[in-house]
Order: sequence, then structure tokens, then C-alpha cells
Amino acid sequence: MKRSPGNQTAARRPVGPDPAAFTLVEVLVVVGLIMVSAGTLGLVLQRPGEGVALQAGQATLATLCTAARGCAAVAGAEARLVVAADPADLAGGLRYLQIVRADPAGADRWLAEGSGFVLPPGVYVVPPNAAAVPGDPGWPESRCSTALSPTADALTINGVAAGSFYSVSFTSRGTTRGGSLVLASGRVTEGAGGPRLAFSNPDRLRGVRLRTSGTVTLLDEAGALEP
Repeated sequence: MKRSPGNQTAARRPVGPDPAAFTLVEVLVVVGLIMVSAGTLGLVLQRPGEGVALQAGQATLATLCTAARGCAAVAGAEARLVVAADPADLAGGLRYLQIVRADPAGADRWLAEGSGFVLPPGVYVVPPNAAAVPGDPGWPESRCSTALSPTADALTINGVAAGSFYSVSFTSRGTTRGGSLVLASGRVTEGAGGPRLAFSNPDRLRGVRLRTSGTVTLLDEAGALEP
């Protein structure tokens, strides 16, 4: 029996992923961000008032850590949760977070997974060392984000130089070095050189603790950061 031309065409059609389809990693990130948005809205509706912004930021941070870990495991490549490091960037410094994964096209290049996320107004990620905390020279070293890279690195994301970032790295197995990611309140104040960021209170913090396995637990008070 002869094959019809239509069958011959189908037999020769290459098999592979549809370039227009979503990857599993993209779905993972989108679902995580939907959960963050829903959780944040719930907090605002159920517990309006002081402290809601920090709690909503904590929910965002925990979900993005989990999504970054899943991204690494699904992609089979290093992934990072990166934090914009420049406090002089009053719009996004220490507030803008992005999940990226290693670009197979070259070393020290990264691909963005989903859209970046900005923490609630007035909520910031505490840098990994006290000297980098804006506006508070007496900030305790024990209340810094030990899970972050010790210094900020310039990253190329999607082929574009994207700025300077602190990062939490996850291996292809979803593991990490562990440590804490700390959130604090901050405010923009007017100074002689113009507006600048200042952190508010090292005794009023929230955050997450990362185990070396990559799992996340919540830190609901500053005392939980003490060794």
C-alpha cells in the first residue's frame, strides 16, 4: 500500500518541543508568583496595619527561594535568586529580586526565569555584611543575610549587562550553602547629597532560613537569627 503524500510529510516532521509552549521551569515560576500574589493579598485583607509589609515580603522571599531551587533541579543547571545590590537605586536597590539560571551558551551568563519581583514598599533585603547596610553604621553583623554571596557581582542576564547583584546559588540538585535571608524596614530620607536609603530597626526583622538541602523555614523575629 502506498503512503499518501500527507502521511509522508508527517513521517518526516521532526520531533521536538514546541518553541511556543511553556517549559516546566516557566510554569513553576509562574505558579510560585501567583501564590505570592495571592498570599500577599490575603495578608493585607486579614491583618491590615503595621507589620503587614514585612510579612508579605517574607512570603514573597520564601516562595522565590523555593521556585529558584525547583528551577535548578528541573533545568539540571545552577540557578540563582539574585538581589539588586545598589542602595543608591531607590526604585529597586535591595528590593528587586530575579530568578536566573546558567546560560549554556557561555560562562558567567544567565537566563531570566519569569519576571523580576519587587518587595513591598519600605521592605528591603539586608546585605551580607554590616558595612553595606545603608544608613546604620551600628547594624549588628549577626543580623545580616548570611545566605547571600559575600560581595555583589556584575551579571549578564539574557545577553545584557544587568547591574550588580547579591545572589543565593542552588546547584543542579537543588542544594545550597545554607544561611539566612533577612528582611528589614527602611526609609528614604533627604540628605545634603540628595535622597538616600536608611534602614530602620535591627530588632524588627523577618526572613527565611535556607538549609543546605535547599528547603526553607520562616524566621519571624530578630532573635531567631542569633547563633
